[in-house]
Amino acid sequence: MDDQVLSVLIVDDEIPIRQELQMYNWEAQGAVLVGEAGNGEEALEFCRKYVPDVMITDITMPVMNGLALIRTVKKEFPQIQVVILTCHSDFEYAREALKLGAIGYVIKVMMDDSELEQTLAEARRAIEKEKSYNTKKKEENRWNQSKLLGQLLTHNDSTMDVYKSLADKGLPLTFPLQIVRFYVEAKHGDWLFVDREVRQVLGSYDHDFAWVPVDIGEHFVYFGHPNKDRLSMITTIEAVISDIHYKLESIHLHKRECIHIYASISDDVDKPEQFQQAFQVMSLWKNDYFYDSSTRVFLGKPEGAHVIEPKALARIEEKMKKVIWDQAGISAFIEGDFTNWAREHRILPNELKKLIHKWNILWNKERGDFDHDEILSQHIYQTVTLHEMMTALLHDIHINFSGEERYRPEIRLAGKIIREKISQPLSLSSVAEEVGLSSSYLSRLFSEEVGESFNDYVTRLRMEKAAYLLKNMNLKIYEVAEQVGIPSYRYFSIVFRNWMGVTPLEFKKG
Repeated sequence: MDDQVLSVLIVDDEIPIRQELQMYNWEAQGAVLVGEAGNGEEALEFCRKYVPDVMITDITMPVMNGLALIRTVKKEFPQIQVVILTCHSDFEYAREALKLGAIGYVIKVMMDDSELEQTLAEARRAIEKEKSYNTKKKEENRWNQSKLLGQLLTHNDSTMDVYKSLADKGLPLTFPLQIVRFYVEAKHGDWLFVDREVRQVLGSYDHDFAWVPVDIGEHFVYFGHPNKDRLSMITTIEAVISDIHYKLESIHLHKRECIHIYASISDDVDKPEQFQQAFQVMSLWKNDYFYDSSTRVFLGKPEGAHVIEPKALARIEEKMKKVIWDQAGISAFIEGDFTNWAREHRILPNELKKLIHKWNILWNKERGDFDHDEILSQHIYQTVTLHEMMTALLHDIHINFSGEERYRPEIRLAGKIIREKISQPLSLSSVAEEVGLSSSYLSRLFSEEVGESFNDYVTRLRMEKAAYLLKNMNLKIYEVAEQVGIPSYRYFSIVFRNWMGVTPLEFKKG
């Protein structure tokens, strides 16, 4: 807030007073003089074209006096902070002005730089307080809107009551409308930070559209105009996507290829009773993005993806088994026949990942490695695009065939420490100390040799163990969370879903 430059409007019918105020060093106080007016009517006209942060106004003026001006300004622009210019004879008027919402007054005959400085500081505090209150109120409304939207999507009864409640909370849905779903998929364990930055960027577009979180990494965006043309919607959404990428890159939170941001815009939804189904259909765009990640804004109905047909599966597995013992052969198969097969049949991404998991177990058994039969390759499960998945799979194949001996002793020791202490709190600095390296050097070695960061490696091992425990042990979810070193049930659920695409409970059941 301290960095915000305050815009100031001066209103006084006395030219010498306006000239004196023009000469004040506004810049030194973090302010800029944006205009002046000789009476209330001129000031009101100015405010309707350009809303200043602060208005410093006289009371006794021709055409429209200061009291009438303050009364109208506070009704139309309650955020403007008003300061009174007065003399001793106007004191009763000044008292009335304070009742109308002015934050203070400056006496003309005693006006000096320190008094103006104090007045601007008071205006700044008032703006900050009001902004904080408005932000809190807006977030509270958004949370309520999110809960109501959830009701709308999961219950068919009392639908019109929910629409009325949404309108009461500031989200009046007017039909026909177009549903916009906004997706942000982070690949690694910094999702909570990403989400915070995403919401900040979305908040900067509050004047363009309403937005409500509906799930982890998903937001419902509502432009509010039934006749809003698609081109302008697409332009706005693409600007949001660019702003989020820029924001995250500017704070070094991600590389562009590690996060996926895209949106979908539905066809017209004509009636309230069509909203639920249309909204659910929009979630299928995730499957389309898996195959077409170059698109940032999808339109209409998704093309969809399909389960694996037995005949198609038999053909591709026959080709796979011919190269099972040969690393170069498997790699060529994955990059060629398998990728083309997946694209041709547009297999559901989760079905494809399950197939890879099954093959991974087979490859390990054929090589005599039985230690990891039941452990899922979770870094493959959390991939968002076909290209990402194939890259991760090729990396796994390279690791499986070359073995861990390709790592230098310090990395092998670090891996051993992490696996042994996976149920305990782990940090880069603590492992680096045990290995005998600096934190920065160990971090660089991990990225270079293992192909993923230290934190991603630890998170992957935690999720692999969690997946194994959920599938094979009769443990409650909070017990699994504790055994993989994440004592917070809520945080464990968020991380697990981010990696697996489903909640721990859904994974355990299914």
